[in-house]
Amino acid sequence: MNQATWLSISLLFLWGCRGAEPPVQPSVQTERSVNPTESKAGPSWVVDEEVDLDSEPSKSQLSATADASGNPTKSGGDPHAEIGMIFRPDDTRTQPDEYRLKAVGIHKYESKRLVLYSDIDPEIARKLPPVIDQAYDSYVSYFGDLPPARSRADFQMTGYLIKDHDLFQSAGLIPVELKNFNHGQHRGQEFWMHEQEYDYYRRHLLIHEATHCFMTIMPGLHPPLWYQEGMAELFATHRMNPDGTVTFAVTPDDSKQFVGWSRIEMIQEEVTAGRMLNIDQASDLGPVEFSKSRSTPYAWSWALCKFLDSHPRYQKRFRELGNHLVGKKFFKLADSLFAEEKMLLAAEWDQFARQIDYGWDFQSNAFQLGDSEPVAASATFEKTFNAQRGWQSSGVLVQANVPYTITATGTVSLAAVPKPWISEPQGITLRYAKGLPIGRLQAGVLVDPGEGQGTVTTPFEVKDCGKGTVVRFQNPGLLMFSINDFGSERSDNEGEYSVKVTAQAPIP
Repeated sequence: MNQATWLSISLLFLWGCRGAEPPVQPSVQTERSVNPTESKAGPSWVVDEEVDLDSEPSKSQLSATADASGNPTKSGGDPHAEIGMIFRPDDTRTQPDEYRLKAVGIHKYESKRLVLYSDIDPEIARKLPPVIDQAYDSYVSYFGDLPPARSRADFQMTGYLIKDHDLFQSAGLIPVELKNFNHGQHRGQEFWMHEQEYDYYRRHLLIHEATHCFMTIMPGLHPPLWYQEGMAELFATHRMNPDGTVTFAVTPDDSKQFVGWSRIEMIQEEVTAGRMLNIDQASDLGPVEFSKSRSTPYAWSWALCKFLDSHPRYQKRFRELGNHLVGKKFFKLADSLFAEEKMLLAAEWDQFARQIDYGWDFQSNAFQLGDSEPVAASATFEKTFNAQRGWQSSGVLVQANVPYTITATGTVSLAAVPKPWISEPQGITLRYAKGLPIGRLQAGVLVDPGEGQGTVTTPFEVKDCGKGTVVRFQNPGLLMFSINDFGSERSDNEGEYSVKVTAQAPIP
């Protein structure tokens, strides 16, 4: 069985298919884990589910533009229309009387991309619209430009940042159908949000809702809710830079810089409580889950989007989905893009979700499969494993209930600051990660327990390295090794262990 066959579990990766709803570089900057992509010409803005703009257009489509609702119309009636042009819907935002509002304590703050009405401290409020200007540039860099307006006006949103809910309601600024929203809500080019206790989370929620406005402005079939909420959380996870710019879609590295967010802590608590979501469950989160008053669905959707958008193996494919914010193409691609590696993807997600922490290094923790094909275990096998990497393939398929002796030699250096920790394969018992000494060699088997939900079996500790450790694996699969460490601290490790595996009985 070659590697491609062994890893190709043929069940399709079925993503959730439900509807929609709670991060400034030289001028704009989106943090990319690996292989940054260039700005795109634009996504496939489909205004009719039966019109596939990704295929060769018909003559009638080439002569069509869009009306105020985004529906195709003939170009003859509009002197500004261009053949084949798609327009975004007309701007129907409420235009409040700012002088009347000012008299009751609601002030207007405006930038190119955001008009903000708020009753919070003016010194805080006036700094927020420029953040959305930078966020908008980040959206365009990732998803592509929005279609133009018929009026040729720039795209702009209106936000209502509310401290006194009754004040806004009496001023007629909260639609009746939105009067009981919890944190934030959006509709068209407008969004509403409650004031937040912490500066970071106020900006986070503002960016979150603005992201929704951008992603859903065009009419039609939109991506499933886990993707919409996950991407809003992805962009909203941001870092303020000393020069006033903002970096969006960051990997949080210090909880003190993201006060009020707590998505990582939520996932850690869920895993500890036995409520871990596998990748199919995370990608099936929909309106029922998001309608509850708990924030954990937002945490899981952020984690899934962050994982796929940052992982060196899956990033390029995941970003292809961002080209299809409207129409059926998103769902077709989501079913096929990861199908061939579903079991491997599920195993890597399982590791990430169970061990997630601030500063997680997606590059270092990606499974290393190597170029050689797995082969049936021979009498003796020997290979080195790098301390900078997470789980690494031995290239050997082990059998269940066959005794193997594992011996390991060598030293590795873990961390550089404040000083290197020098370890041998048994590990350093002065510091622990995941309940085990850092530096300890671990063996596990990459298996498929069913329905393509791959995982690495509970790691076996290789402690008695001098004489060798005898182990029987309960499941057949690809033998993997890892040097225990925190998921955020592998990049400055150095060295490797040399591992020898000897089969103690004939392999059937």
